[in-house]
Order: sequence, then C-alpha cells, then structure tokens
Amino acid sequence: MKESKNILKTYIACLCSFLVSLSGGLMLAWWEYEYHPTNSQLWMVPFGLILFATPLIIWFAIFVSEICSFTEDVRPRDESVDDPEKMIKQVISNSC
Repeated sequence: MKESKNILKTYIACLCSFLVSLSGGLMLAWWEYEYHPTNSQLWMVPFGLILFATPLIIWFAIFVSEICSFTEDVRPRDESVDDPEKMIKQVISNSC
C-alpha cells in the first residue's frame, strides 16, 4: 500500500512538472507566433523560459544526485551518530 502511494506521488509530480514545462513552451510558441514580429509583450519570453526550463533543471538535478548518492550497503553505518556522547568523544580523540 505504501509503495503504491509513493508511485502515485511520483506520477503526480512528474505530470505536474511536465505540464509546467509544456505551458512554458506553449507560451514561448504563442509569443513567437503572435508578438515576435512587433517585439511586443516581451515579458512573456523570460517567463516562458523560466516555466519551460525549471522542471527540466530540477529533474536533471534529481537524476544526477540519485546516480551519485551512496546506498546504505556501500557506506558503513557509524554507530556514534546515535549516541551524542560517543560522537563527542570520537571528535575529541581524533583532533588530538
């Protein structure tokens, strides 16, 4: 049940980001068709670029961070993280 909720949330996030990117691309296309010959309504260009590129940059960053992240199997768990006193003693002993 929890896995299906995660899949649904991921699907909704992908759909929303796709729709935002699509609206930015459509805004740029509409500006090109309607207003480019007269160079009017120039505010639409940066706004459309932001809408178009932001989801792409975010998904690229998520993809790269997922590739570069370490899994629990690769990185050994440090037991001192759970106990602050052990962590303080470890930091003090390593600094001397």
